[in-house]
Amino acid sequence: MIKIQAFVLTGMMLAASCSNEVDYGEQYKKTIYMVNSNNLLYQAEHFYGEQNKMVFSVYCASSEPITDDVTVQLEFDRNPLDSLNAVRTLSDPSYVARELLPQDHYELPSNPEVTIRAGQQYGTLEVPFHADDLDPLKSYTLPMTIVSNSSGYDTNSQLESIVYEPVMVNGYSGNYTGVSSESVKVARTVQPALKALSANTVLMPVHNLSGDIQYLDTNFMVLTIADDSTTVTIAPHGNANVVDLSGSIYDRERQRFELHYLFTAANNVTFTITEIIANVKAPVSEEDEIL
Repeated sequence: MIKIQAFVLTGMMLAASCSNEVDYGEQYKKTIYMVNSNNLLYQAEHFYGEQNKMVFSVYCASSEPITDDVTVQLEFDRNPLDSLNAVRTLSDPSYVARELLPQDHYELPSNPEVTIRAGQQYGTLEVPFHADDLDPLKSYTLPMTIVSNSSGYDTNSQLESIVYEPVMVNGYSGNYTGVSSESVKVARTVQPALKALSANTVLMPVHNLSGDIQYLDTNFMVLTIADDSTTVTIAPHGNANVVDLSGSIYDRERQRFELHYLFTAANNVTFTITEIIANVKAPVSEEDEIL
């Protein structure tokens, strides 16, 4: 009798092990969180002159897809921004505090929410905004927090908030590399970062001067690219001692600037500068011997 029972039990175990239809069910509970919120501050590039939208994404982590739509309630929340500024200022002396995007510069629904459709894992909320008349040298943000969801799923407390910073760019901004030559034939390697100020202007460090933001009033110049996308004019920013010599151009195909200007140093010595720089993301040409 005992042998018969053992045989039956063994057969049942073998049958179970050969089945491909084993259903272990939900392996862990569903959790809601904001996408890209692991560092709280999320920076996304947006172009001047375009119709821009900040996109807030909410994700439902699960081992099985949801079977019903889930509505996630969001709200504008200044607390994450205040926390971000406090923590970053303590840990980084060079950190520039972020500001709130003025209310008249974005279109946030009175009841902001994200719907995650059945069978999906994330949903988005698009918030239109415009930055053309804001101070281009300030960093503006829109902080948002998850409040609740229609299915009662848990919210990841470490990822429930995000501080969205739209970083404004244009077709000429970015990181560049090249050479800056003085009239005495002294050539210096430079790697300036060009910051967009509008759709056709960028802020750039003068010659070999520091590009640190603390020297904003003395070390920078503004490049304006004409409608022909070729002619470039140079103007000092703040109290920088720079004079445009004309003849500066931009090569759109190579993403390269050739700049000509006078620069008077702190010791009152004036140099005639020829600076040729190319965007580091530009395709390399065999003709670019100077870069």
